[in-house]
Amino acid sequence: MRCRLPILLALSLLLGGCTSMKGWWPLAQQEEASPGEKEAKKPIEGKPEVLWRVDVDQRRPKAPAGFSLPCVVDDQGRQIIVIGGMDARLRFLDRDGSELGWLALEGGVETGALQLDNGLLVLGDMEGWLYGIDVHERQVAWRQQLASLVQGRPVPTPQGFLVQTVDNRIYHFDREGRKLWSFSGVPGGLAMRAGSTPVVAGDRVFAVMNSGDAVALRLQTGDLLWKRQLVLDTSAAMLSEIRVPMADPLLISAPGSFQDEYLLVVPIYQGRLLFLSPADGSEIRARNLSLKYRPLVKDRTLYACDTHGALYALDPATAQSIWRRQVTDGELVGPVASGGFLWAADERGHVFRFDAFGEPRGEIELPGRIDRAPVPFAGGVLVRTSRGVLHFLR
Repeated sequence: MRCRLPILLALSLLLGGCTSMKGWWPLAQQEEASPGEKEAKKPIEGKPEVLWRVDVDQRRPKAPAGFSLPCVVDDQGRQIIVIGGMDARLRFLDRDGSELGWLALEGGVETGALQLDNGLLVLGDMEGWLYGIDVHERQVAWRQQLASLVQGRPVPTPQGFLVQTVDNRIYHFDREGRKLWSFSGVPGGLAMRAGSTPVVAGDRVFAVMNSGDAVALRLQTGDLLWKRQLVLDTSAAMLSEIRVPMADPLLISAPGSFQDEYLLVVPIYQGRLLFLSPADGSEIRARNLSLKYRPLVKDRTLYACDTHGALYALDPATAQSIWRRQVTDGELVGPVASGGFLWAADERGHVFRFDAFGEPRGEIELPGRIDRAPVPFAGGVLVRTSRGVLHFLR
């Protein structure tokens, strides 16, 4: 019997920045463009303006690069930005980039964050601590020690939130940081500094492990509903052979697919873009696309940036290309929607702006590498570079 999922999707959770990594990984073989796809690389007109920049890492020369994502939160009716740094400080910034204060943590931060409906901010650090932060008081309300690092960002649920860790575990906590249940996936696979985040839809949780397993769990209990192996070989002798989920899965409406009303979209880095049945995990269709960031659903179109520098518009029901733009020869992250534009960035520090048809509407180069997608903010985007600097562009 086929399962029909509720209309309540987690797409709104996936399209934000509250909640990679490869400026040095070899590229996989590029997909050939299909007939009818637009391939021409056009010169990009205009230039987004940098309204402000802040050093959030206080990074020393030759120190490891950090990759945390900013989170836009509400502080008693006031919109502020919170971001963790490699210096083990959580910084609170005003809309103009000025620092409102900071909070010391046990370790540096490489993940995104989530503000719960009770106002607390949830995030994890590199020492395996999970925190509930009082945003207004700038203090820790509670904390929990986990067996491994949190990857991605926390995901809200009606009871609290979910986190996924690099040792292939998923935890469900309530708003006060009390564990409701945990699920342990198969150990192994390539542990990475970036990984996917679960998606919640109705009474189900969908997640992809670094072992290549995709799973569906019951939200209330954590019971396993189905499991499917998506990557036949997770071992790799060379970095160019790595096949691993780095981007978040997402659930999309695909009424024209004639098979499933909804499809679970799973990107595999240096692998394929898979479209699975949420009922049992069976493969409905696939595209030979390598993604570091989840696709964007907007106006009944699926937008995706691949690791060969191309921006795609896909038909969600068929996975066929509507158009394709070759933007750069570097790995792209994004796209995200903000201010009426699509935004993306590449590993060489370029930030690109497009209209809904993929026409270029501006480009700027920032110092350093960009490994995570821009975060929508105030009609523009927040962009964090490998040098530990947060930029606001518009």
